[in-house]
Amino acid sequence: MPEFRYNILTQEWVIIATERAKRPMEFAQTIPRAMLPKLDPTCPFCPGNEAATATEVSRISRPGVSWQTRVIKNKFPALQEDLQPTVSGNFFRPKIDGFGIHEVIIDSPYHDRGITDLSFSDIETIIEAYRERYRTHERDPRVKHIILFKNNGEKAGSSIIHPHSQLIATPIISGQIQGRLNVTKNYRMEHHTCLMCDMVAQEMAQNTRIIYRNEHFVSFLPYAALSSFHTWIFPLEHHAHFGRLSDNQIPALADILYYVLKSQEKLLNYPDFNFVIRSAPVYTEDVDYHWYISIIPRLSKTAGFEIGSNIYINPSLPEANALELRNVVDTLKGLV
Repeated sequence: MPEFRYNILTQEWVIIATERAKRPMEFAQTIPRAMLPKLDPTCPFCPGNEAATATEVSRISRPGVSWQTRVIKNKFPALQEDLQPTVSGNFFRPKIDGFGIHEVIIDSPYHDRGITDLSFSDIETIIEAYRERYRTHERDPRVKHIILFKNNGEKAGSSIIHPHSQLIATPIISGQIQGRLNVTKNYRMEHHTCLMCDMVAQEMAQNTRIIYRNEHFVSFLPYAALSSFHTWIFPLEHHAHFGRLSDNQIPALADILYYVLKSQEKLLNYPDFNFVIRSAPVYTEDVDYHWYISIIPRLSKTAGFEIGSNIYINPSLPEANALELRNVVDTLKGLV
């Protein structure tokens, strides 16, 4: 029987309609990276082709390789760093000049290795690069919000196969983030606690949608997941900003990212996916917000009903999806 579920954080309704479900093995999306070459001489992100990319702004090196992770300016940026966010227009036509920072984080030198093909130390290096760029740009007084994200695969919006992530820093706060700030602020005023901390505590107590947890992080499917296998990763320690990630949390974040993505890969046959690090605006140490990561396997397309209503139809039960992923993680860790 279908049902409506409400997400208290996003304030969005979702329809859970399991009658429309597909079996997981029908979700095949893309080819395994093992079928790709280790080095593609035509790829601008591969070693030896550094001159083909835009300006390099940062790199992390490791013994035996010229670089492990590179950060470059996006060659085709959505926004321009040399502008000022000057406000103009009027009430009906407000406008801000298109200032912003758009960078590409090249995950590793390896053309054929996604996150789940790398060592844990290599994944930690990617996270270190994320944090370093976040901390760099949060000091810019023009920046109000920083979004770190990965588009993995064509259906997720990636135009280059070589694994990479992106950062966009903007002078505005999106309505989506502002809405969540309002929700968490109102919750604290009423309950004197963090909505997201309480939500995480409830999920861990119930344990029906948990996939995996370690010392510092927990992963679970939202009660009102927008789509099949939509997953959240939350730090157990409360911080509004991703930039406050501590050194001792980085290995734990690498660990949980690996097992969540690997379990989806194994169960769903290498799906294209997006993941986004959702952090509070940089201008405030807003105690009402709690940063987290959202991972969305691209298993379906947004259609007319979703566009017209902003109500998504999820053809699978989050509790069942979580159990499937948890079983895969247990197998990967040798627990079963």
